[in-house]
Amino acid sequence: MFINPEVPLESLPGADHLAWHPLHPRFVRRLQLGALLRVLVIGAIGTVAYFLIKGGDSAAMGRFADSLLPFALAGFGLFAASILIWPMIAVPRRGYVVREKDILYRTGVLWRSVKAVPFNRVQHTKIDSGLLDRRFGLANLSVFPAGSGHKIRGLGTDTAERLRVYVSERIETEAIESGDDQNSQPPDPQAEASASHENGPPADAG
Repeated sequence: MFINPEVPLESLPGADHLAWHPLHPRFVRRLQLGALLRVLVIGAIGTVAYFLIKGGDSAAMGRFADSLLPFALAGFGLFAASILIWPMIAVPRRGYVVREKDILYRTGVLWRSVKAVPFNRVQHTKIDSGLLDRRFGLANLSVFPAGSGHKIRGLGTDTAERLRVYVSERIETEAIESGDDQNSQPPDPQAEASASHENGPPADAG
């Protein structure tokens, strides 16, 4: 008889009590340097645009550019400050946990997200690092289950490699255990009876 008892919500496992591993401390500076480069590029483009308008033939456009300049500088300053400060707020709230059967990764400040990737669903792994990542000795670990991949950014190079090796070993172990479980399952009596019925009774030797 099929039984499906109710599970109390209080007995379900939670993610808050887990020992979350933080990302590498240099990841904050790496993000800030990337943000600073973007600020410089945007500032250079805005400066060139301003002087092109000022140097144009239209005096009205020049006066319009001058009237907008204080607001543009204020908005640009707020934008630069926000993207330079944001990594200091966001990175400490990220983390990962490696368990026997899966790996968890959490992100988000205002909207929190926790992703769990079971090892028996992972097909392969990859480590990548950009120019700024290598400058700070960082790497990113990507795990690819069936469907879209998941990336853990801001890991130390050694940590990323150890995680990649561990996840790869767990993939092989889970595949072996899954094959053993399938081989150890008892035969289905109904399937055997159906196969015997289809084959018919044995022929009479006499």
